[in-house]
Amino acid sequence: AFERAEQLAPLNSLLIARRGTLVAEAYYRGMQPHADTNIKSASKSVLSALVGIALAEGHLDSLDQPIAPFFPEHLGENADPRKRQITLRDLLTMRAGLESTSFGNYGAWVTSDDWVRDALNRPIEQPPGTDMIYSTGTSHLVSAILTKATGMSTKAYAQSRLFGPLGIAPPSLQQDPQGIYFGGNNLALSPRDLLRFGQLYLNEGRHNGRQVVPADW
Repeated sequence: AFERAEQLAPLNSLLIARRGTLVAEAYYRGMQPHADTNIKSASKSVLSALVGIALAEGHLDSLDQPIAPFFPEHLGENADPRKRQITLRDLLTMRAGLESTSFGNYGAWVTSDDWVRDALNRPIEQPPGTDMIYSTGTSHLVSAILTKATGMSTKAYAQSRLFGPLGIAPPSLQQDPQGIYFGGNNLALSPRDLLRFGQLYLNEGRHNGRQVVPADW
């Protein structure tokens, strides 16, 4: 497996754990065990874990709560009623119905002066809760909601509730023009950090005997 992995550029690492223990690892093309690397949209899975924790702690009411109360300046009473129906579940499953901020729209979105406003101002292309439209801006809205609901930045909340308990040092994470940490991209973690995160889910949310993420999540 390691010999084959070495030929699979741009794969840079292969780690194998058995029964919770790292038993073999190999690194290619300059990668190191503790070197942080941009995990791109895998960042969205980390964000999802934080939502599960926030729900368990009572910072959020339900996956089916509308997001409009978190954004009264953008989704007030005069906003498109379809947008006011968007729920937290819709954001997590990419079924908000809003035009994508990814692919050809990504550059314009990340160079805008307000990422939250830009994402919410996108036209409705599908009824919320129906078809999936992949959009990193949709995930960034989740980060904005976490920031408001917990009273902590997404990065601080992640360090306190997830990374710290997993023994992961504070990672590098970009902020938008309003200071909200990026919810859907550009989180930097090491291969061993990612292994810990994967094992957390394999172990029903537990790490070293501690329930970090709720088991039902």
